[in-house]
Amino acid sequence: MLEKLTLTGPADLLAYIPHLLGGTPTESFVVLTATAGALGATLRVDAPMDAAPLGFAQTVTSLAAQDENATACYLVVYTDETDDDTQFPYAAHIAALGNELATARMPVRKVYLVTRTHWAAYGTTERNPLDQITDSNANATMTFMGSAASVDVYNPALLGKWVEPVQVPVLTEECIEQGRQDWNTALQTPGTPEAETARKLAAWFQVPHLRDVLMAETITTKNGSMLDLLRGKFDGRPDWKRVDHAEAVAFELMKVVPEGQRAPMLTLMGWLQWLKGSGTQAARYLKLAAEDVPDYRLAVLLDELILTDGIAEVATNRETAYTRPIS
Repeated sequence: MLEKLTLTGPADLLAYIPHLLGGTPTESFVVLTATAGALGATLRVDAPMDAAPLGFAQTVTSLAAQDENATACYLVVYTDETDDDTQFPYAAHIAALGNELATARMPVRKVYLVTRTHWAAYGTTERNPLDQITDSNANATMTFMGSAASVDVYNPALLGKWVEPVQVPVLTEECIEQGRQDWNTALQTPGTPEAETARKLAAWFQVPHLRDVLMAETITTKNGSMLDLLRGKFDGRPDWKRVDHAEAVAFELMKVVPEGQRAPMLTLMGWLQWLKGSGTQAARYLKLAAEDVPDYRLAVLLDELILTDGIAEVATNRETAYTRPIS
């Protein structure tokens, strides 16, 4: 496991972000908080488009300020909304954000612009090749140590087209206990379940109450109400390897059921991505869940919760936050 990575320049910093987020952002603002020479939390939000600069800046600052230890930050703007007439896109939003972050006592040290063709220190006319990022020491080190800048267990091409629906079990105390045992066994067993076991697990997830129980069982450290759990309020650091495995297993369950029965697993994957700090992937999975079962209630509620809370509490504390596996 790589415990410390020294970033020696902007190319290293920009190479680090895709490894943190699981892919290179597009049309996004990324804020990296910092304190005492070390990076803290990472926040990605959609580019503001038509949003008012002040309102956008206040929203982003309120989210970044959840890292109470931060004393500074870096801002990276990923966009292709540039041409010869607009070399400095979102200038008003960046200025407003700089003012708000400074007021929050976490001033912006540097702003960088990354496009499809180049990167630059924002506000300059330089055009640095993207190869400087991919060839950087940080990218080489993290890749060598086993990190991938794009990791996604969801691949729709692998989902079955002609599979029979699973029978939804009747909810009983025995059903709940058996479902818990089966799910914990799957999360404690290396590899992925065989088709018959996967279909049995997928059937458990079709029962709303049992689905919620199984989601709770995914996290081994927790306290408080179910709402606290959904918001990522835990009493310690989750077993993130178990969470990674749960995502992989959830995708295997999706392979053995048809459309219309995949929403529970997509919702689980969306929630786990949010706990890890990836709002982009979370929104993607929750949207897919609401498409698989129109307006799937838990997916809709979680989407609203994420919009309200911004960042899961577990992701704002460096002692409990997810770190991408490097082995």
